[in-house]
This record gives sequence, structure tokens and C-alpha cells, in this order.
Amino acid sequence: MIGHSYLVVANRNKAKIFELKDHASSMLEVENIENSHGKALDQEMVTDRPGRISAPSAQVEGVDAMTGTDQREHNLNLFAARVAKKLDQRRKESKTYHFNIIAEPQFLGALRKKIDKQTEKLIRTTVNKDLVNASDDELLKYMKDAERQV
Repeated sequence: MIGHSYLVVANRNKAKIFELKDHASSMLEVENIENSHGKALDQEMVTDRPGRISAPSAQVEGVDAMTGTDQREHNLNLFAARVAKKLDQRRKESKTYHFNIIAEPQFLGALRKKIDKQTEKLIRTTVNKDLVNASDDELLKYMKDAERQV
């Protein structure tokens, strides 16, 4: 195996990037990315207080056209873009063999839309599951099970 292999575990709140070691029998966390808006409540993201106006409703003072759902999706996409950029940086800075991704389904979909074509070619397996708080042994098991199905 030439190069580095990585396991990415993520949800809308957090992403962890692990470098796989010893033929994927162990791993080392190399990056931990937090989404400060991931757990925000609707009233924290969207307000109708005077002076708080977001486009396109800027014509009507005190009205916010973005709903909590829209803002949550926007924050999800911003975080997915941050994670995709980190993967692209890893690909460019070091010889990367492949990426395995375990992520909650909605975040995985957003991440796939943000990953560039060169990085996408290096994705070996994906698992639709929120395992960001799982142990290293559990993560390795899920990843190996997914690789067997490929």
C-alpha cells in the first residue's frame, strides 16, 4: 500500500479524521473539526427581532426570510464544505491511497456534493451511520465490514 489511508467519521456537529495504521488494524486521530452551529436551536439561528434582516427579504424591516430549516441546511452545507476542504488538503499535502467515510446519511449526502472530483476518486467505502462517538474498535469493524461488501 503506497501512501496514507484515512477514515473520516462525521455528523453535522463534528468530524474526525483518522490515519489508518498497520494495514487498517489501528488508527490515529489526526484532525478533529467542530461545527459551532451544529447544535444551535432555531431561535439562535433565525430571529425576527428588529434590525435583524437577512436577504432576500431586506425590503421588509424586521422580517427574516430564512426559516430554521433553511438555516440548518445552510450550516450543514458550510460544514460539509469545510470537511471536504480538509480532505482535499490531505490529498494534496501527502500521498493519499484512499479515504473511507462513515457519516450520518444527511451529512454524507452534503459532503459528497462538496468533494472535488480528484478526492472523490480516492473514496473507497462509505457507511451511512452516525458513529462519531463510537470507539476505535467499532469504527474499524464498520469500515472493514463495508470494505468486504465492495
